Amino acid sequence: MAKSTSKRTAKSTATLMPSKPTPVSEIPAPYSAPPPVLKPFLAGLDAAHIYIVHIDNHPWTFKRRIFAVPVLMNVVLALLLLWRALVALPLYTTILLATLGQKNDAKVDYEHTGWATLSRIAVGRGAMFFCDWALVRFLVPWPVEFFVGAPASPTAWRWEVGFRDQEVVVRKSRGWDRGLPGTWIEEDTSGPVYQERILPAIDRGWVQAKTGYLMMDKNWDLDFQGMISAHALISQGKASVSDFQKMVIVHSEAHGWLVWPVYKLDEGGHEENRKKIVAFKDRLTAMGKENLFFRWIELIQYETSQPGGFTPERQAKAMAKAKELFDSQGVDLDKLGREIGGIEALPGMEISR
Repeated sequence: MAKSTSKRTAKSTATLMPSKPTPVSEIPAPYSAPPPVLKPFLAGLDAAHIYIVHIDNHPWTFKRRIFAVPVLMNVVLALLLLWRALVALPLYTTILLATLGQKNDAKVDYEHTGWATLSRIAVGRGAMFFCDWALVRFLVPWPVEFFVGAPASPTAWRWEVGFRDQEVVVRKSRGWDRGLPGTWIEEDTSGPVYQERILPAIDRGWVQAKTGYLMMDKNWDLDFQGMISAHALISQGKASVSDFQKMVIVHSEAHGWLVWPVYKLDEGGHEENRKKIVAFKDRLTAMGKENLFFRWIELIQYETSQPGGFTPERQAKAMAKAKELFDSQGVDLDKLGREIGGIEALPGMEISR
């Protein structure tokens, strides 16, 4: 009897003992939990995709000129397709009625028509059917997606957001994200997903050189609904533009939405660049060429202030002018750059990378 009581007591004690908490895995570097201000924005994203967000600082006039090109192309294409539909519809209707037995111009009298004529009619109609099918299959989706695509189209994006000097750009991964293992987030940034897909898309020079609408490629598409949602939050005062600085957004089954604040790396790079600029100026001052430094600053400011932004073409132009300017003063720009650890971090010298 005593043994039975002892067993019940032990069992009761074990039941009352708190169970050990299940260990929760740490958030993998370089990610962190998103700030609360972004939660309404993240709620509208698709967990199956990887996202890149940044701020497009190109002038609004430049963005309007860039967007005018696809608008014009799609309007012309839509008009041509409409014209073809108006021409083809009566013809297809006549052929259909002839097939059903009606006597009309499309009706073929097989008994009194030679094989050569029949072959010509068959080839002609077959070619017409194929060409019209190709138009519907490959060209019709372009203007449809541009004007009325779901859940949001480029036209809807511009209608809602307009053109601004500061715009939030949201990119999402294309089909390549479907085959990723669930553990890819825990990999080091030296892994293939980062090296081949993510890092090239967040490169500071590349992001600064292109306006948002020109960033669509084989790896990344624009999330027009995401951009509309981001600007809606900004307009409502629930978020600010600075809340959407450059970052990578991913979804993890263990942690939910995670963000990699890439802009902090850029800020660190800016500090390093500032030190190089100071060293650059000190070297020129020691050579008695301090005035050359200020002339170089004026040159870079002029090139970067031109409409359209500091494009790779303008970077190359600025680099050529800078070398010519330094050569005229008897200063070897390449040698001077090596002395300060490389000139590629200096404004206007990115093209030398």
